[in-house]
Amino acid sequence: MTPDGAQLVKLWSAAAARPVVSLFRTATSGVDTARGPVLIGVRDTGARHLLLPIDPKHTLQEDVDGRAVTLRRQELEDETSFRVYASLALADDRLSDLFTALCVEVLTRIAATPDRAVPALRKTLADWRSLLSGTRRTLTPSELAGLYGELTVLLAMLARDPGAVAFWTGPFRSQQDFHRADVALEVKSTTSVESRCVRIHGLGQLDGGDGRLLLTWLRLRTDRGRSVPDLADEVLQVADDEAAFHSALREFGYQSTEREVYSRRVFEVVEQQTYEVRPGFPRLTSAGLVGDATLAGLANIGYDVDLDSAPAVAARTDADPVETFLEQA
Repeated sequence: MTPDGAQLVKLWSAAAARPVVSLFRTATSGVDTARGPVLIGVRDTGARHLLLPIDPKHTLQEDVDGRAVTLRRQELEDETSFRVYASLALADDRLSDLFTALCVEVLTRIAATPDRAVPALRKTLADWRSLLSGTRRTLTPSELAGLYGELTVLLAMLARDPGAVAFWTGPFRSQQDFHRADVALEVKSTTSVESRCVRIHGLGQLDGGDGRLLLTWLRLRTDRGRSVPDLADEVLQVADDEAAFHSALREFGYQSTEREVYSRRVFEVVEQQTYEVRPGFPRLTSAGLVGDATLAGLANIGYDVDLDSAPAVAARTDADPVETFLEQA
């Protein structure tokens, strides 16, 4: 049976845990070809590989300059055997989710045509060329975590109001993530297991003006839970405006064509705190600039807020942020 992404990650982890006695530590993928089994490999450097057996006389056109992955001829020899492989390797650790999804696709196609394994590999790489070349940017793990947090809040709103997609303004470059009348809600998510610091972007993000501003902070775990595509599917089941939701996702940078990539990363909310952003809350705003401070010539202003600081703790509220947002406007 062809392994899925989660099973592939477990196989790489299992291979990496074995003692280093040669250049590669390997595990069987469960997919066979006419030349033998496809292997899951971890190099002595820790790099992940997919090893496709080929004939020693096979002339493999290598691709060693890929930004995301490379393809090389790789010889593996021990006391009893000598084998040659087409080795597909991850070149950029930041794209590990993309590489896992690519390998799942390669294995699926090889399983369908085991006597045409190398052509199946080549065809998959060709089909993924635009994504692998970087012409289509995938969301980073931190961006996915942020989107997960916002969709979690959106789903809570939709449970009370099927038209709540209209309140999700963050993807359209508004100062806060959600707006309704004179109430705004900003959502911050972290996968840190300890820190309660949040990154604030610009002088307006924590500036509610004359209205009410709530800040909701979510801590996410990453070893279990649901994926962003799972939450997106649920939104589409309950929202009354699918077109508006798809538009917001696109503005955020989420593309459904990368669903397989994004499905590899899951989250679960393990802690949530809400704060009333009001005078005394630790923040920077345009109105707070004094003396000769000026915004002229300044851009990309960012700073961190420690939610464990005394002023922030004093602003913490037990009120349901979604209920407050929907009923106070």
